[in-house]
Amino acid sequence: MKRYLGTASRGLTLGAGLAVLWLVLGSHALFFAACAAILYSIVLPVAMMRCLDATGVSVVVKRHLVMMGKPDMVSVSLTGIGNRNPLQCDVSLCLPPYLVKKHERRAHLGLMVFFEANRRGEYQIGDAIVTIQDPLGVFSLSRAFSSPQRVTVFPRLLSFPRLRIALTSPLDGQRVRFAPNYDTSQLTGIHPYANDPMNRIHWKATAHSGALCAKDFSPSASKTVVILLNLTLRHTPIFDTDAFEDFLSMVAGSIANYANDAHLPFGLIVLGKKQLSSGFGNGGAHLVKCLSLLARAQSVIEPDAARAVFLDYLQTRRFAIPPRSQLFLVQQEMTENEIGKLLRMRAQFSRLSIALFPQGSFRHYGEHKTPYFMQDYVQIERLRSAQKILRDAGVDLSIIGLNDTLGVLSGV
Repeated sequence: MKRYLGTASRGLTLGAGLAVLWLVLGSHALFFAACAAILYSIVLPVAMMRCLDATGVSVVVKRHLVMMGKPDMVSVSLTGIGNRNPLQCDVSLCLPPYLVKKHERRAHLGLMVFFEANRRGEYQIGDAIVTIQDPLGVFSLSRAFSSPQRVTVFPRLLSFPRLRIALTSPLDGQRVRFAPNYDTSQLTGIHPYANDPMNRIHWKATAHSGALCAKDFSPSASKTVVILLNLTLRHTPIFDTDAFEDFLSMVAGSIANYANDAHLPFGLIVLGKKQLSSGFGNGGAHLVKCLSLLARAQSVIEPDAARAVFLDYLQTRRFAIPPRSQLFLVQQEMTENEIGKLLRMRAQFSRLSIALFPQGSFRHYGEHKTPYFMQDYVQIERLRSAQKILRDAGVDLSIIGLNDTLGVLSGV
């Protein structure tokens, strides 16, 4: 009854006012108008409440996993309402923060909302507000429908010209005729010749088609790329931690994407507020799993500044990491003692690649250099002087500052 009175109060008040005027003035027109207003206020709100109770909402997200800055779409459709319903039905969608609505397109009993995500994370699509009005627009009734649909936003992926990944063959590094990350015994198809090695030309297919064709082999690499993203900070930083998380997650995701394009098995480990691990595998499904982890990665300040969290992890989980794999360690800073301890684990890995970001960010390709610079810490200066010695020991140490791009990781 309370719900009904809240909806029909306006019409009932109008009908009562007309009835009072009819009693005062004695006009037949006012009598019929009062009867019509009261009847309208009794019938229409009941029909609207029944219609709203029978209405359902279907929310469908086009892509549940989307890159930061890329457009996405969610469609909302009403169910349980007939096409000839005289009531006016409208639906709107409330998006959560950081999902910015660009525009929307309305259809009959439906709505399409185009949005863009500008921050990493997992977001639940907001409530769908269904509003029903009578034909004259006197009464209005609304209801919010929650949706379980979620959107996972992963960091942007950057391209590398190349990465220093020393591929090994099943013969453990011996020279082989073909690239070791392809199984040359498994021919999967052919493709038009495009600067392929001469020993990959499919001569029979070339003679049959009259155009040069090259062989396609199934990927089969023995090198596993281990990406260790360390978001543990030793002290309160001077930079924005949200930007720091985005930048380093972008680096880890780009390395995983590079390994996936090279048909290499890879795995992602995140050390931060939560310890996350994707396991080891390859293919698009495994890449999606890694990107989903990066969407949830958060930094944390370690109370004990002398503790090296990544070393503790490598020592306690060394048997879970594939032997002779290549380790990509991405973090903010490192001391000489920690590098020395890491070198003692050198036998477990075929190569060590360390990427340090002392200022917590880097310069994107095509961006202008910042008009200022931040002086390196003393330990960073010492590490820069030891880069060549570490390179000879099989350790690639890259120190990336504010005005450096990720091309440093590629040696360009």
